[in-house]
Amino acid sequence: MINNHTTKKDGSLLKILEGTLYVLYVIGGFYLAFLIRFGLTPSRENTTPFIDSIPYIILVAILIFYFYNIVSTLRMSIFENVIIIAISLALIDIISIAIVFFNRGFAFPRSIFLLGFLMQFILIFITKLVILEILKTKDTKKDILVIASIVEAEQIAKGLLLDKYNPDKVKYISDIANKDTYELINFVDKIYIGNSVSNENKLSILNYCVEKKKSIYLVPSLFEISLVGYKISQVGDLLTFKIDQLGLTFEQRIAKRIIDILGSLVGLILLFPILIVVSIIIKLYDGGPIFFKQERITKNNKTFIIYKFRTMIVNAEAHTGPILATEKDPRITPLGRILRASRIDEFPQLINVFIGDMSLVGPRPERPFFVEQYNQEIEGFKYRTFTKAGITGLAQILGNYTTDPKIKAQYDLLYIKNYSLLLDIKIILNTIKIMFLKDSSKGIAREQELDEIIINLNLEAYEEMGATRLEHQ
Repeated sequence: MINNHTTKKDGSLLKILEGTLYVLYVIGGFYLAFLIRFGLTPSRENTTPFIDSIPYIILVAILIFYFYNIVSTLRMSIFENVIIIAISLALIDIISIAIVFFNRGFAFPRSIFLLGFLMQFILIFITKLVILEILKTKDTKKDILVIASIVEAEQIAKGLLLDKYNPDKVKYISDIANKDTYELINFVDKIYIGNSVSNENKLSILNYCVEKKKSIYLVPSLFEISLVGYKISQVGDLLTFKIDQLGLTFEQRIAKRIIDILGSLVGLILLFPILIVVSIIIKLYDGGPIFFKQERITKNNKTFIIYKFRTMIVNAEAHTGPILATEKDPRITPLGRILRASRIDEFPQLINVFIGDMSLVGPRPERPFFVEQYNQEIEGFKYRTFTKAGITGLAQILGNYTTDPKIKAQYDLLYIKNYSLLLDIKIILNTIKIMFLKDSSKGIAREQELDEIIINLNLEAYEEMGATRLEHQ
């Protein structure tokens, strides 16, 4: 018999129920739209195409809600929840229009989709508010212990303290692993272990945490990332883990290229009016070049010229040399800030995708200057070029412009190691979401020291048992 005290509780059943409710709201929203549009007795001529398409609409709703992870938004703001719900429903309804059309539902009034979107949004948003309120009342803050070298421990602690989605409290920061460390583990709920900790200490800490039933979060090294997606293999009675080569298979590369050609072609056709208008505005603004052209690195360290709409003053790096854009960079024009915030400046890269220099999804292409620097400083950075550079990637949807290059490299390697067509679709759909979120397009902010962050958050720090303890007010 399983002891209830030790049973894992991940809330999967509740998430399934919540997701099922939202899918029913999609169908119910359309039905309410029929009642509003035609009264209590809508004609069969109008409703039959909808009824015939219900199985397909349900499938689309399940997939879109899954890709946007709509049932896991507890840490997000109300505004971010609104964005996710609105984008999800917009995509579902647009695809539903196509489904009904190809299902020969020509009598299906288009006004139903507009009314349906409104009904669906109201139903899901009200339910989401109720669920968030219930979950927040039951949500308890956990205490965290960070174990890593001084530099990495500070980086992890800063990330946790500045993460607006993290409700937990950093209680201890330790740059060593000794007998006091195990005592500290007894006073916390979660342990973050940096990749700077030796394998011997990792194993020892892991064993102790498993015994004490503590949650463990490991910052992965290249070795740990390589274990993602391993396959169990047996040689005689010997158990082994088969680790596949880093990179895409021939079949995956072919499928990815086909999608890149079709996706970039459709994107260029649909966005052509925007591309023309933006080009004219940029030219009229200061008379400078419309496009920003720069040498970047893609697969197999091949150099290519990337195309973007120019957002900076002419010859912006004439006096500074190659530097990354900062949060309030004076070189960025007022028009450029709008283009960056809306991500419109990235649209010309569809040309790079179409001609084969880039992919829709992949690690962001870096400049040769920074590639040379990061190859020396960041473990595994050179392996990012095992696949084509992309317009968007895992690092762009899980991080933002200010994310440390080392962390971005970890996301990029994880993407390459865990590649699938489904992952590409999820990244593309989530890129649409982050286009509406301001933080993801900011330049690099001034680096804050941990001591400065502690003061700004009104925390008290003092030494305790060989570690730094943070006292939360």
